[in-house]
Amino acid sequence: MAEKEEKQTSSKRLNGFLEKNRKLLIVVLIAIVVCLIGFIVAVSVSANQKEKNLSRIDEISFTMTDASQSLEEGELTARKTDALDKLQELVNKGGIVGARANLLSAEISYQMKKYEDALNYWKAAAAKSKKTYIEPIAYYQIAVCYEQLGNAEEAAVNYKLAADSKDFALACHAKFSYGRVLESLGKTEEAIAVYTELNDSNPSDDWAKLAKSRLITLKASK
Repeated sequence: MAEKEEKQTSSKRLNGFLEKNRKLLIVVLIAIVVCLIGFIVAVSVSANQKEKNLSRIDEISFTMTDASQSLEEGELTARKTDALDKLQELVNKGGIVGARANLLSAEISYQMKKYEDALNYWKAAAAKSKKTYIEPIAYYQIAVCYEQLGNAEEAAVNYKLAADSKDFALACHAKFSYGRVLESLGKTEEAIAVYTELNDSNPSDDWAKLAKSRLITLKASK
């Protein structure tokens, strides 16, 4: 009986509270609904903008390469320069849009032998694409740019970063390049260790076979 009376009392209190604060609760509920609608709209607008930006990158790439086989060198250079100019509004964006804009900018700059610019674009692409398929590609290309710029130490660091990515299609190539650069730096023992690891882990790969030939040469020269 006492329990029944307690439940009735609690129910009356709750009803009293709801009645007393009805207007406030309605306002709070409306605010929550408005915020939810705003969030949904913001997410939708963001997704649409991302798709537009990705399409814009594809459009820039297509315009640059369309029927380019018949163009003179000067015309090709003009197209590449125009593409780089148009990509500038996208390279500073975050996520996949920024990553892809920097990827394309890096490729164009490298083709134009602007290795310092290409290096910076690849670095930006790596920073915007952590734990994605783009990241090891960027590290590999960063290493290539550093080699072009004569910085073997940094090239070695980035070849190793690329080689350590298990899902990178060019991991074996990157590992061989890492060993090759170590050789050029006079770090023979480290190069031997890298070649040995590559040969032991992927003996049927062509780069592993090349690593094996380097092992034979290095060990014979001791």
